[in-house]
Amino acid sequence: LDDALLQSYMDQTVNALKEELASRGLTKSGVKSDLALRLMQHDMEQQLAQNLPADNDDITSETSSNEAKAQAEESEELQEERQNIYQSYIVQPSNSLKVLLKSKRLKKTGRKPDLAKRLTDYDMELKYPHLRDTQTDFKDDVETDPKKVREDEIARAKRREEMEAREPFIEFAGIEGLSYAAGKALAMAGFEAPSAIQSAVIPMASMGESVIMHAETGSGKTLAYLLPITEQLWKDERLDNTNSKFGIILTPTRELAAQVAGVASVLSPLNSVKLITTPTNLLSKNNAEDGIDGGKVEKGGGNVRLIVGSAKAIMVSLYGDGKMPAPPTPKPLAKYFLSNVGWMVMDEVDRLLDVKKGRTTKKKKHEKPAAIVAAAVARLTLGNFQIIAASATVGRPLRRELARVLGLPSKECPQVVREDESTTSSSTANDDKHIGRAVTIPMGVNNFVFPCDGGTSGSLLTSAAFVAKALPPKKDGTPRRALLVLSKGSGLTVHNTVGALGHFGVTPKPVALLDALEVDGTPDRLIAVHREVSGSSFGVDASESNEGYVLVTSEDNIRGLHLDGLDTVIVVGRPEGPDEYSHVAGRTGRAGQEGNVINVVSFEQAAALTSWEKMLMVDFVPLEMSQISKLN
Repeated sequence: LDDALLQSYMDQTVNALKEELASRGLTKSGVKSDLALRLMQHDMEQQLAQNLPADNDDITSETSSNEAKAQAEESEELQEERQNIYQSYIVQPSNSLKVLLKSKRLKKTGRKPDLAKRLTDYDMELKYPHLRDTQTDFKDDVETDPKKVREDEIARAKRREEMEAREPFIEFAGIEGLSYAAGKALAMAGFEAPSAIQSAVIPMASMGESVIMHAETGSGKTLAYLLPITEQLWKDERLDNTNSKFGIILTPTRELAAQVAGVASVLSPLNSVKLITTPTNLLSKNNAEDGIDGGKVEKGGGNVRLIVGSAKAIMVSLYGDGKMPAPPTPKPLAKYFLSNVGWMVMDEVDRLLDVKKGRTTKKKKHEKPAAIVAAAVARLTLGNFQIIAASATVGRPLRRELARVLGLPSKECPQVVREDESTTSSSTANDDKHIGRAVTIPMGVNNFVFPCDGGTSGSLLTSAAFVAKALPPKKDGTPRRALLVLSKGSGLTVHNTVGALGHFGVTPKPVALLDALEVDGTPDRLIAVHREVSGSSFGVDASESNEGYVLVTSEDNIRGLHLDGLDTVIVVGRPEGPDEYSHVAGRTGRAGQEGNVINVVSFEQAAALTSWEKMLMVDFVPLEMSQISKLN
């Protein structure tokens, strides 16, 4: 031991030692004495390596050859270059490193120094092929051919160039003089023309009309309600309108809010979109955080015009939760904000409101968060605002509840707009039943039933695992992308299901959907991670990865979520009802694509599913294990 060297490290602070360890790619865990000892040993090993004789008779010719090769591989210039590359990575956030690792098909596990070292090794190997045999850490459990990865990167760069070369739209669904941000985003996303629901809703919404959108999943409802709002934001900015209104978008989940905010940030002016992930001051002007891509998502106030978040997060931001000493948004600011709302969107409105089947005189114990916020906006604006509600399931009970929340007579509820460009007034009583079933599951979805013996949670889970294992690759040879949805009646939890599927050997490795979307940090990082997981490419560079996945989630957490390329949904247990099933099945077969939904149920539940065929206008086809390997 070199006591003097060890003491020099002991005289430094713990944080300084950890920084030094990180810069060298060494482990930072342990007490101060461990850190100092680790640094000292590293110094002595480097000194010993430098002092080795160039020629030693006691060393065999083979050892001398290997040593000479190692010295040639890691010359001082290479070591300096390696250190510079490592430093460029170590200063970046861990989540950014993981995104880079995924884009290069490298292992994403480990602590930040491990991630930085893996990327450094990869870059060095790509530049200096003779180092390839000496670097193995980043290859573990990952198929990594640097030549193949490089070819993929070149192909993706070419696709990006092609996307960027597309001429931006100047008109879309009746909107003339489209902003450059929106026109370019639509072109890069590959739009040819607006969908039916977009053609029907966008002209009406652009004129300020309140509507209820009723369209199947994956039909483009998000863009239909966003584009009229974001285009108005651009007009206000060009006119320097200081008295402009706020927009507020309510969703049932944080994950759906991140998806919507990701699209809105591309379409909107800089710093005009704010994603609310946790209760916060909606109009704060501190801690501005740069956002992403074409627009920006701001953590603080500034010129924020469009607030996007889960209904609960926004409600608690305005009113508190009873446990806080005061609401995050001061009362005068909250009142100012609510009084100046010009647009309100309620996405998946049937989940946001307490929709009851049939009339009831029973008084509600508590209002839902979305109802509280919507009622406050209606009261403080005196009804002078535009409301756009959207869902794939709309009926008389929902319209009645929405009218009650807005303080309107039932006959004055906003009109329903469907994909056939028709509108239906809420006063047309004899058409109510038709409206409730006017939208069904996308035509490209194949609905299968896989009955299993016994209706216990264990038998359902076991059968689902074997179904997932039996899924064949797609016709083009790429692996399946599967979403396993646990119904409320299955009695299964996501955590236990992920573990059980792993135990059964399901591949790719099953991951909880919310864990895949979970991220520490700012709201714009949540949006970026959502894009990474979902494969969303709206207005941004798409990776077009051919990797498969098996994601696990519950019935409650999938409303509105888009997972690009999802081809198979495995439903464990029977969903609550036909409406809920249409939302579950609608995760695949979106935008004219094809997909399969496999319902793993007991024989009794299979009979109940069959009874829904007429209502959903689909056929549930019995499926046997031997037939799964033949699915398209």
